[in-house]
Amino acid sequence: MKIGIDIDNVIANTYQDLYAFFDSFMKRKSDPHETIRIMRKHKIKMWFYFYKAWRQKVMTKVSLIDGAAETIQGWSKEHQIYLVTSRYPIFNRQTKWWLKEHKIPYWELHHAPETTKHLKVDRCDIFIEDNLDECEVLADHCERILLFDQPWNQKPIKQKNIIRVKDWEEIRKNI
Repeated sequence: MKIGIDIDNVIANTYQDLYAFFDSFMKRKSDPHETIRIMRKHKIKMWFYFYKAWRQKVMTKVSLIDGAAETIQGWSKEHQIYLVTSRYPIFNRQTKWWLKEHKIPYWELHHAPETTKHLKVDRCDIFIEDNLDECEVLADHCERILLFDQPWNQKPIKQKNIIRVKDWEEIRKNI
């Protein structure tokens, strides 16, 4: 089976662990919805944010979401694991280091702008993602999409092959 998996907020506790860094950079507090809106709308400012994050290696300090490593390790013995992240490619080395540090096995690692992940792993049997907009695109290219429940993805799901899951235990039950 071919399994595609996003990294941030699916395998890694990126938002939870970096919201203070983001708020410090923005010089104000933001809730999850506001943070996502800012990240999607203010591309130039976000480039500076990501550059600062890269220089300070903050992506190497993000914690692992419970159950992710063990589940992916088990799957990798029988399935092809493709990690596809919307992180900028400048984070490639730090991302690989983090994955190795947390013993996350994978066949391939891809960096892709939002809503283009399907171009990297077309025809996945399953894709696990936290961005509902991305899921809606992936739904046309993958058999089944598991939407990792987050505060920013609470809109109703339209496609029948997108299933909302709350944690890795529930993901294992859906595979």
